[in-house]
Formats: sequence, C-alpha cells, structure tokens
Amino acid sequence: MVEHLEARQLLAATPVTVVGIAGTSGQITGVVLTFGVPLDAASAQNVEAYSISKRTKKDSSSFAGVDTSTGGGTRRVELESAVYDPAAQSVTLTPTEPFDLARRFKRLRVSGVGPNAVKDAAGAPIDGNGDGRPGGDAVINSRVLRVSRFVFREADGDTGRLRLNGAGKLRVWSDHRRNIAPVVFLFGTNAQSTLTGSVVRNRRTGDGVVTIHQITGAASASVPLLADPAFRVDVVNP
Repeated sequence: MVEHLEARQLLAATPVTVVGIAGTSGQITGVVLTFGVPLDAASAQNVEAYSISKRTKKDSSSFAGVDTSTGGGTRRVELESAVYDPAAQSVTLTPTEPFDLARRFKRLRVSGVGPNAVKDAAGAPIDGNGDGRPGGDAVINSRVLRVSRFVFREADGDTGRLRLNGAGKLRVWSDHRRNIAPVVFLFGTNAQSTLTGSVVRNRRTGDGVVTIHQITGAASASVPLLADPAFRVDVVNP
C-alpha cells in the first residue's frame, strides 16, 4: 500500500479556516466555507465571488474559467447560490448540479479584489492572500487522494495516521498548504471495513491531538478512531 505524507505547514493563512463538503465524494451537493472574520452579507452572497475548478495543464492564474474538456483554462463548477450564515461566519455554496470530488475540486478561489470582492463586516475587502492588508484573492489548491492509508502533520508538529482495513478506500480532500483540516470520505466500504488511527505527538510543540474536520460514510464501516481522544472530528456523517 502507498503511504502519503501530508505536512501542514505554517504558511500565510487565508481567511477561510474550515472547508466542509456535503454529499458523497462522487456527488458533492454543497461546499461550506467558514471564515475567520464576520462578513458583509451582500458581498458574501455574490456567487461571482467564488470559483471551484479543476486545474488543467494550461491553467493560468486568471479568475475566469473555461468549462470545456479541451484547451487551456480551468473547468469551473457552476454555482447556483451562496448563502451566508452570520452566526457561523460561513458561506454555503450550492452547485447547479452535483459534481465529483476528484474530477472537479482542485482549486477554490474567493475573490478579495475588484467588484466581486468579498468584504468583512466593516466593508473592507478580505485579506485573501494573508499578507496583513485588505485585498487579495484567497486561493486554496487542494489534493484529493484515493488511498488506504493517509498521514498528515499539523502545524504544531503532531502527526495523524489513518488506516482503512478491509474493503473500500479513503477519498481525502486536503489543503495543499496544510492550513485547513482534511475531509475524509469512506468509499466502497462494508461492515468488515475498519478505520483506525494513531497520533504521534511532537514532544516540543504538540498537544497530542489532531483534527479531521469531517468523516462521511461512517455508518458503512467500523470507525473506532471516533472514540479516540487523540482525534478531534468536527462532523460525522453516516
């Protein structure tokens, strides 16, 4: 089995602190973005401020995408709505039709410049690129893996290890810069499948606990790591 090592690094953080994914890995029905600051509702609910896309070999840094299977540019997911929840400081993006995680969710962009910029509650553009100044797009390049084992290192140095035994695979969404907790889907599992985990604490800086934002498909397998205090799982979906 191939073991993948993910090292969440201390890099410039975007204002998006959490990414949640609704549906299954093959049929995503919504993406929930949680922000670290309160937002201006009008700008947060502008669907033109967001882009979910698959990067291609000829992809440019342009925000605009081309929804084609050939040629350059990006293949963007068409969004039907963006709904802001001020209590949770989150925006729920709903696509016009469900899409596949691995095929379409390679880049997430939130505009922080221009007429479609998302603004904070005070009316200033979000600090999208994390340089300490208002403005700049927030870009999250993601990795989507289909594996039996997944290893990731958090910013405090702690390392989490996941292992799926039995039928099926893990389909894992993770932030390329490792600033956002991963989302794990159980795919093709059954009652004999078991998802276990362990944590290696960094002796100098770690707290011995790692975070997985979401596990989806938990009812289709045995998941003993949910009872392990070394793992913090924010959302568990059957």
